[in-house]
Amino acid sequence: MGEPSDSLTLFLCHESESSLNQDDERIERSEEHFPTTIGDDEDYVAELVLKENRRFETEPTKTTSSVDRLIAIDWILTTRARFGFQHQTAYIAISYLDLFLQRRFIGLQRDETWAIRLLSVACLSLAAKMEERIVPGLSQYPQDQDFVFKPDVIRKTELLVLSTLDWKMNLITPFHYLNYFLAKISHDHSVSKELVLLRSSDSLLALTKEISFTDYRQFVVAAVTTMLASSTSSDIRLTREEIANKFRSISWWTSNENENVYLCYQRMLEIEERKHMTPPPEIAVPREPPASGSGAKRRLSFDDPDQTSPQAKRTHRL
Repeated sequence: MGEPSDSLTLFLCHESESSLNQDDERIERSEEHFPTTIGDDEDYVAELVLKENRRFETEPTKTTSSVDRLIAIDWILTTRARFGFQHQTAYIAISYLDLFLQRRFIGLQRDETWAIRLLSVACLSLAAKMEERIVPGLSQYPQDQDFVFKPDVIRKTELLVLSTLDWKMNLITPFHYLNYFLAKISHDHSVSKELVLLRSSDSLLALTKEISFTDYRQFVVAAVTTMLASSTSSDIRLTREEIANKFRSISWWTSNENENVYLCYQRMLEIEERKHMTPPPEIAVPREPPASGSGAKRRLSFDDPDQTSPQAKRTHRL
């Protein structure tokens, strides 16, 4: 099989690093900056949903393989915990990953698993710059025994992600809606608001391994996640009518939303049932390199592609 036409290496070689020196505010100006959470403002929520609906209809659907995506997500979630990033930061990083993979499909070859790792680093770095108060330097992101990426290479990949996403980095996510739906549909005060929000946040990150950013509208995911997180029993199964009744007080809600929420709800229940029936797959996560070793270690070192051949530079370290 020949080289994939959309090889990440080839992309990096054709991207101009000069754009990285432009004003960082370009990202912020690319689109309205949405607050982390929204209150009980029906008009604003309705406007946000309308904006989501327009984007949802225009997104492409092609994706990379599920295994490569899971490897990327595991690295992002592990690194989020290591740095203490917010849940939303990891969710946005995975959303960048999904959008990139759908717009620029990467057909990875056997020796190109480094590409998905490099993309993971770039997406999380960009998300951290958008969401976190304290942002680690590129050299602080964990490396492992197999891949080492220099900051210049990561920056070029960040530029590639930015250009692919048209510099529109302020994504609408389920986290924007959690407080809104919590106020609308959760009336069981035996479960604290803080606990529901924590359950919802944990569930949203876990769900990224099962559903892509563009599988459902983000308000639909938020509505279903809040319903499940506020439930006092995992054995309760809601009917279409019961779900519709929960959202009856929302002025902008339509029968289409009822159906979308019900379908998403059913899928999440299936995901939960499958998790209890099958053990989780073993996915490689980043490892700290040992301080020393007597055996030879294979190590890939990635330098600036403009200064080397289009293929990644490979070195062996003893």
